[in-house]
Amino acid sequence: MGKLIDYDAKIYGSFFKEMAELRGFTVQYRYILKSTESIHSEIDPEKLSEPIELSVIYEANPKRKFLRNLGWLSEDPEDKPYIMMLPIDTPNLTVEARIYISPTADRELVTQSMSREFKITEITTQSEYPDCYVCKVVPVFKNEPIKANYEETNYNYIKEE
Repeated sequence: MGKLIDYDAKIYGSFFKEMAELRGFTVQYRYILKSTESIHSEIDPEKLSEPIELSVIYEANPKRKFLRNLGWLSEDPEDKPYIMMLPIDTPNLTVEARIYISPTADRELVTQSMSREFKITEITTQSEYPDCYVCKVVPVFKNEPIKANYEETNYNYIKEE
């Protein structure tokens, strides 16, 4: 950033952090260090960073005007994404990063498996000189591990060896 607006951008970023601490809540953020792709182009994170605590603002039901400003307005009024606003200095913010929301305020009692896990699917900002990132997030459900190799396949069935 240029020298004329660098100081102002830092001030706006600190304003957002203070607002997120007052109005939002604390989550654990983990970015991907190493990942692989399956034969269906699904990204499977093999190694994640250590959890970083961030104060974020989470909206499960955003307003249509807010979505229109971001360019995320869909024709279906029922189709509203979950949105999280993360600080502008979030380290290594990428698509497929993970965010964990604990069900209680006491962090010592909560394990990683008890937390609700979200995956970032899209990242944008609201203005030309942003104070936060606006991210679309989706819940991650625990499924069977992704199969990377199929043997003896034909058009009728898939058999795992």
